[in-house]
Amino acid sequence: MLLGGVAIDDRLVRRVATIVDRPLASKLDQALLFRAQIVALTVDEKKAILAALEKAPELEPVRELLIEDEQWRLRGRL
Repeated sequence: MLLGGVAIDDRLVRRVATIVDRPLASKLDQALLFRAQIVALTVDEKKAILAALEKAPELEPVRELLIEDEQWRLRGRL
């Protein structure tokens, strides 16, 4: 699925859903349940995911992808 503009495997999204707080976890669970192809994230939701991923070293590749995407977006605004 595209999570906040980044292609992330559903298995990894499921893992992310287990480490973030509600209601974001519910949003991700519902997206998985309904097999959503695209899940938009607010700035605060993306920050919450990045903060949670700091405590999950096994998900570092997901964190790196989200950070790279954010850096790309910021460069595009300049």
